[in-house]
Amino acid sequence: MALYMLTGRYTPAALKAVIESGSDREAAARSAAEAVGGKLLGFYGMFGQEHQVAVIVDVPGNTEYLAAVMPAIASGMFESYKTIPLYSAGEVVKAVSLSKKVREVYRPPGA
Repeated sequence: MALYMLTGRYTPAALKAVIESGSDREAAARSAAEAVGGKLLGFYGMFGQEHQVAVIVDVPGNTEYLAAVMPAIASGMFESYKTIPLYSAGEVVKAVSLSKKVREVYRPPGA
């Protein structure tokens, strides 16, 4: 499984629609993540930032992440957005172990 954070800034029209309808966007994000075999880990609003919302999901991989976010992006609800791949402390521990194997075979240029 892979962790991703999507941050987004709603268009004024989308924000107005959310406010007027009372639409639960967290539930929508949860459904999208679950539809691709993943899990919604967090859905947060942000004050004073370039983007207004942050959504964190744990999904099988890039393909599933793209499938989960494409409908929201294609709908035009975001005037801007960004995806940030995330990693855990456990992954760092594994990477350190694997990097020891790489250091045994890798040589920098000129070495």
